[in-house]
Amino acid sequence: MPASRQLNTWIAESGSWQSFIDFKLSEDERARYSFLSVYDDFFISLMSRAIELIKGNQVQDNIEELLSIAKGLEIFSLREKRIYFRGINQPDNTLYAASLYYLSNYSASAWILSKIIPVQEYALEIDEFISNFLRRELSPKNRYSRDLILYFQDGNQLRMRLLVRRMTLAKERAFDNDIESYFSFLLAEAILNKFATDNVWTDLLSVTNRRANWRDYVSFNFDRKVPVWSFFPSQRVAIQNGILSGATCSLQMPTSSGKTSISELIIFDEYKKNTDCRILYLAPYRALASELKQTLAVNLGRLGVSSKTIYGGNLPTLEEKTSIQEVNLLIATPEKFMAVEDIFPGISETFTTIICDEGHLLDDESRGLSYELLLSRFKENSQNKKRFIFISAIIPNITVVNSWLGGTSETLISSNYRPTELEYAFLKKMEKTNGYYLDVNPHKRRPYNFQLYKYLFIDELEIPNGNGGVKRITSKKGISVAAALKATNSGTVALFAPHKRGHTGVEGLASEAIYQLKNRTDFSLASYSPESHLIILVEYFTIVFGANYLLTQASALGILFHHGDFPQSIREIIEDSLRDSKIRLVICTNTLSEGVNLPIKTIVLHSTTRFNPYAPGNYSPIKIRDLKNLVGRAGRAGRETKGMVIIPHESDFDRVNDLIQERNVEPVKGQLYNIINVITNYIERRQLQITAETLDSLSEQLQELLDSIDVSIIDLLAEEVEADKLNELVTELIKQTLSFYQANENEKKTLNTLFELRAEKLKPIVEKGEFNILKNSGTNIRLYDEITTSFNFDNEIWNGEFEPLDDNWLTYILDNGIFQLPRFKTNLNDFNNQNSCELEDSDVRKAIQLWMSGSWYESMSAQLELETYQVLRLINSFISFNVQTVISAVVRLKELRTTEYTMPTQVANWSSYLQHGINSQLKLDLIEMGLIDRVAVLALSMYLIVSDYVYSDYRNFKGFLLENRASIIESIGQNLPVIAFEKLRLFFERLNIVSLL
Repeated sequence: MPASRQLNTWIAESGSWQSFIDFKLSEDERARYSFLSVYDDFFISLMSRAIELIKGNQVQDNIEELLSIAKGLEIFSLREKRIYFRGINQPDNTLYAASLYYLSNYSASAWILSKIIPVQEYALEIDEFISNFLRRELSPKNRYSRDLILYFQDGNQLRMRLLVRRMTLAKERAFDNDIESYFSFLLAEAILNKFATDNVWTDLLSVTNRRANWRDYVSFNFDRKVPVWSFFPSQRVAIQNGILSGATCSLQMPTSSGKTSISELIIFDEYKKNTDCRILYLAPYRALASELKQTLAVNLGRLGVSSKTIYGGNLPTLEEKTSIQEVNLLIATPEKFMAVEDIFPGISETFTTIICDEGHLLDDESRGLSYELLLSRFKENSQNKKRFIFISAIIPNITVVNSWLGGTSETLISSNYRPTELEYAFLKKMEKTNGYYLDVNPHKRRPYNFQLYKYLFIDELEIPNGNGGVKRITSKKGISVAAALKATNSGTVALFAPHKRGHTGVEGLASEAIYQLKNRTDFSLASYSPESHLIILVEYFTIVFGANYLLTQASALGILFHHGDFPQSIREIIEDSLRDSKIRLVICTNTLSEGVNLPIKTIVLHSTTRFNPYAPGNYSPIKIRDLKNLVGRAGRAGRETKGMVIIPHESDFDRVNDLIQERNVEPVKGQLYNIINVITNYIERRQLQITAETLDSLSEQLQELLDSIDVSIIDLLAEEVEADKLNELVTELIKQTLSFYQANENEKKTLNTLFELRAEKLKPIVEKGEFNILKNSGTNIRLYDEITTSFNFDNEIWNGEFEPLDDNWLTYILDNGIFQLPRFKTNLNDFNNQNSCELEDSDVRKAIQLWMSGSWYESMSAQLELETYQVLRLINSFISFNVQTVISAVVRLKELRTTEYTMPTQVANWSSYLQHGINSQLKLDLIEMGLIDRVAVLALSMYLIVSDYVYSDYRNFKGFLLENRASIIESIGQNLPVIAFEKLRLFFERLNIVSLL
C-alpha cells in the first residue's frame, strides 16, 4: 500500500520548512507547515511506512518512495532542525534516514547523514555495524564488519552470501528473543542484500572475471579518504553496457555523477591488460586539465599508471618533449596536443584509447575547432583503429557524435541519475511590499512547488548611505547580490555572471557585494570563514595584486571572485578555498564550471544573456546546454543532499523554464560548421558570390575565421602532399569532420567550395616544397607569410647563448620582428579598443620585461600607468596568448627551416619563460617539476642564487632539491606568505613521492 496523501504532503512540507530554516527567513502568516504541530505523528508514519516496505521486501520496487521517506526523516537529525523536535531518538532516526538514502541509491547523502551521530552513541553491535557501514569506516572489532573487511580483500561472493545469511538468521532470532534489536537486524539485512549485488567487486567481476587484476583497484578505493565501495547507478549503467569492452563508447551522464571515476576505471583496466598502454585524455579546459593532474593522475599513479599533464603555451618544453613519450597516460588540452604533434608527427599513432571529456565543446567558439579537427584526424588518418570514449553531460544529439566516432547504438550509454537533488527557485516581488519571495520548483505541482516568503524583505534592501538616510537596492546588480548574500545562510554560494566587467560582469557584482557588506550592520560573511584564512588570502593577494585591488578587498570580507583573466595558480587558490569550505560566496563567470568539482550549495544566475558581436544588439541568450552544465555544479555529492538554483530576475524566467523542461537544447554541430555558417550568411546577406576575391575582401574578424579554415586544411593533410592532388585530398579529408557528417547537401556543397578556394590559397606554399614546414609550425597561411617575410632566420642571434632579457634578442624578436607583423598591430589595436587603453609597442616590450623579471600586477600597473585589471588582461590574455603564440611559431619555424641546427635552450624555451613570467631555465624546471606557484618559484630561485648554487641540468637540479629539501623549506619558509609556503611544502612532498615510485 503506497504512502498516504497526507504523509506525502507532510514530506513535501518538510522540504519547504528545511529551506525556510536554512535561509533563516522571518516567519510569515502565509507559510503554514502543518506537520510541525503533529511532528510525532509525522515521524511515526515515516518510520512505520519505512519498516513496512523493508519488512515486505519491497525495497527495489519502491525506490522513489524510500527516497521521500529518507528526506522526511532527515529533518529530525540535522543539527539546525532537530532542536525543534522533542522525544525523537536522534541516533535511531539518523540511522534510518541514512539507511533509506543508501537503499534508494543515494549513498553520498547516506554518508553525509551517517556522520552526524558518533558511532559510540550506538549501544547495540548491529547498530554500530550499520553506522560504520554507511560511514564506510569498518571496525575490525565488530564481528559483522570483520566479515566485510575480508570480502573487500578478495571479492569472494560465497563470503558475502554467508554474511547475508548470517544476518537473516540473527534477525529471525531477534524476532523471538530481542524485539528491540529485531528492527536493526531487519535494516542491516536490507542493506546487505542490496550491497551483495551492488558493490565494486560484483560490478567489476560481472563484466570480466579477472579477480587478480581488480584487487589493487578495489583495495585502493577501500583506502581512499572517502572510500568507494559501490558505484553510482550512472556508473553501473556504464559498466554494464560495455564501457570496459574495448569498443568506442559515448557516455552521457549529468554533471557530478561520476564521469571522472569512470575514466579512472577505464584507464586502470587498460593498464592491467597492457602495462605499456598509451592513453590520451583530452581535457578542453586548462582548469580541468589542472584538476585532473591533482586528482585522476595522482590516483592512477598510486596504482602504477604513469602520467603527464600538459596545458598552456604552444611549444612543448624540453622536459615535456622527453616525458610525454614515456608515460601511459597523457592529459592534454587539444591545442597543446596539436602542438606536440607538430614536434612529434607520429605520436598520435602511439595512442590506442582517446578519452574526450566535455564533448559538448566540439562547437565552442574558442576551443571547438581544435577539438573537432583533432578527433577527425584521430578517427581516420591512422593505421591503427582508435578507441574513443566520448563524454558529455549535455549533448542532445550525442547519438550522431557517437556514430561519427564509430560507435554503435549498443555503445551509447546514457543515465539521468544525479547523486543530489536540484531545486529551482524564481525570485518574485511580494504584493504591496518592496520585498521578494522565492517560488521554489515552479515546474512542479503543490506541495512540491512551494513559496519561501520574506526571502528578501525591506530592511535587507535598504542600505545606510552615510548621511543618516538609506539607499534602496533596486538595480538588477543589487538584487542579485542581495539574493546571493541571503543564500549564504544555507551554504556556499556561487553568483554567476556572464562577463568579467560591465553591468553584467563579475567585478561589478563584487564591488556591489563589498558595498552592501560594508554598509550592513546585520550581516557578515567573514563569520563563515576562519579568520586566519581571510588574513592568509589578503596577505597573498596583496603581494600579487596590491592592497587596493578589488579581489584583495573582497577577500578581507569573505568574498572571492573568479574569471578568465586570472592566471591558473590564482584560480586554484580560489577553488581550494571553496573546496575546503573556507569561503561562503564566490562571484564567477563560467570558468568556475569548466570541469571543476566544487562544494557549492546554491547557484544564483545574475543573467542568462551574454555579449555576442554576431547577434542583433550584440547580445544573445546563453545556450541551454551551457546553463545545464553550469547549474549542475549546485549540490555536490558528499557535501550536500540537495542543491538550489536561484533566478533573481523575471527576464530570465522563460530561459530557465526551457532549461528545467530541457526544451530547445542546442545540438552540437561542430565549430567548423558554425564558422562556415557565419561566413556564408555574411556573403549571402550582401548577395555576393563565394569567390577568392570575395573572401580576400572580408573584414579582419571574418578573415580570422578563414584562418581557422586554413588551419583545418593544414592539420588534416599529410606532410607529403602534391599540388595537383591538393583539391582532391581536401575534398576527401573534409568528409571526415563532424561538421560535414551532419551537413545537408547544400551545406556540404558550400563546405566543399570554401575548402577548395582555401586549398588554392595553400598551393603556392605546396609548390615551393614548404608545406611540411607550414604544417609543423602550427601557423596558418597568413601568419606563415607574415613571419617568413619579416624575420631573417639567418641572423646570428639564433646561434649564441644570451640572457633571456638580452637587449639584442628583444630588439630582434620584438621590435624588429613581432611588433612589425600586421597580425600584432591588429591584435594590439583590438586590445586597446576593448580595454580603453592606448598602448604602443614600447609599452608591450616594457610589460614583457617587467613580467619576466618577476614583477607583479600592482607595480606593473604603476609603471605602465594602467589599471590592475588592464595589466591582468595584458599579461594573461594578450601577451601570454597572442604574443606568446606568435613567438612560439617563430621559434618553431626557425627550427624547421634550418637543417643540422641545435637550438640554444634559452631560445627553445623562451616562449615558456614569457608565459610563466620567469627568466631562467632553473625557474622553468621548478614549474615543470610541479611548483606552479610563481611567488614560491621566485623566492626559491632567489634563495638558490644567494646560496651560490650552480645550475647544470634538470636531473641534477632535481637531485639537489630532494637532497636539500628540509634545509630549503626551513630557510625560505619564514619569508613566504602562508599560501606560497604550503605550495612549496606540498611540492617537495610530491617530488619525494615521485622519486620513490
